Amino acid sequence: MRNFFNYIVSNFGFDDLSDFTSSLLHPKAMLLTIPFAGLSSVFETYFGLQSITIFSFVLLVTLELITGLTASKVQGKPIESKKFGRFGLKVFVWISLIFILNSLKIEYRGHEDTIGGLAYGLLNWLHGTLFIYICIEYLISVLENMGAISGKSNKGIIDNIKDKLKSFMGNDKKKQER
Repeated sequence: MRNFFNYIVSNFGFDDLSDFTSSLLHPKAMLLTIPFAGLSSVFETYFGLQSITIFSFVLLVTLELITGLTASKVQGKPIESKKFGRFGLKVFVWISLIFILNSLKIEYRGHEDTIGGLAYGLLNWLHGTLFIYICIEYLISVLENMGAISGKSNKGIIDNIKDKLKSFMGNDKKKQER
């Protein structure tokens, strides 16, 4: 049987079945991909977010940190450990809230009764809305930091984002005037 497989793979340019197998499975690559797949699965299970979304979120938070540190340096402000601690606490609280909402959402997934369905729908909406809100907050912070770094105001775009968010949430100025 081994000779048969060796014959087949040799027609495709491989020395033998062992050569073919080693071209499929790279032990060095597997040392990276297997843990990444495991972590991705864990994050998706516990936070309800796909790995690319988590990667993007981590990138956004890291960008906010780097631009914040750079803005402080450009403005001549000392970098304070207290502010860094505040940054870490905020990230911890946001991630905890995402975890809590996802856990509660999972509890009601698949419930066929009315209350369970409503609870799942509400928790699913809260989970998504909170995550979007957090991302917008970090995006606004990055834009503010970039304005401080470049010396050019991003107030226009930041105000537009805030107005769109208020409009989406039903707090636009037109409704307040009535």
